Amino acid sequence: MKNKRGIEFSFGWLFALVVGAAIIFLAIYAAVKFIGSEQNVQETEAAKQLDIILTPIETGYEEAKAVDSIEFPAVTRIYSNCSSEGNFGEQSIRISTLFGQKWQEQGLPITSYNKYIFSPDVMQAKNIYVLSKQFKMPFKVANMLFIWSDKYCFIGMPAEIEKEVTDLNLKNINVTSNPDTCDAGSKKVCNVLNYDLPGCDIFVNPNAKSVVKSGKIVYYEGGLIYGAIFSEPEVYECQVKRLMKRTSELALLYKDKSGLIATKSDGCSSNLQGDLTGLASAGGQITSSIELRTINFIAESLSSSHEQMTDCKLWGD
Repeated sequence: MKNKRGIEFSFGWLFALVVGAAIIFLAIYAAVKFIGSEQNVQETEAAKQLDIILTPIETGYEEAKAVDSIEFPAVTRIYSNCSSEGNFGEQSIRISTLFGQKWQEQGLPITSYNKYIFSPDVMQAKNIYVLSKQFKMPFKVANMLFIWSDKYCFIGMPAEIEKEVTDLNLKNINVTSNPDTCDAGSKKVCNVLNYDLPGCDIFVNPNAKSVVKSGKIVYYEGGLIYGAIFSEPEVYECQVKRLMKRTSELALLYKDKSGLIATKSDGCSSNLQGDLTGLASAGGQITSSIELRTINFIAESLSSSHEQMTDCKLWGD
């Protein structure tokens, strides 16, 4: 009897230990899941906060605007994604923070349909730098945001770029004509008309309005040169398509506006409708940045005609 009771006693304790271990395991599992969920929420909130911070940086009436830096509490990875699908495409960002020696799981994407961010696919830094410029074709289409964290050395760049970088005091960008003065570890951006150095990371051809990066060539107009330099070629092409989709829709709106004005003003502004139609068609069908040159010709013709008008202008300068 004693042995039997002893066996029963052992099984009772064994059962209690098994059940206790299971409860502890479930509690730990639930805690880990909860912590993971909380971290995911925090990363999502951080991405949303960054999106909010970027909004006032976008230019109002200024042609360009820059901020010294945006500082994160810890080393952070910013994942930027662009999609040109749909009416205007979309821009999304995710964030992951370094906690101790481990990167946290990315939060949910924060999506925007009216932001155009030119940056690397992934940036890892504690400080990032932002330049905002207007995109006009020839009317204002949108604000472009150029974001970088690495050091860059602009070598022999066109005078207008050197002046803008200096005037805006863009951080982490050194403008020079002497490659030997570039900071150690900086990415060298070379004007191929003046320099064709083996150590150059990015090549700019101002005559062709092209940039070669990561073995791929893209084309730019105006301020898009910064996007071609800072962002990956795939991101750049995607954002160009999005900008031109928006250009196309705005051109159609201005064409309709011109039609309304023309019926009430003896045809005033009706001579713009042909170029507006051409701009809308070319912008809506763009497949590559190489087509920007042709589209810009249409925009310049449209701008010239619009400037000659003294009355019934369709958009502001």
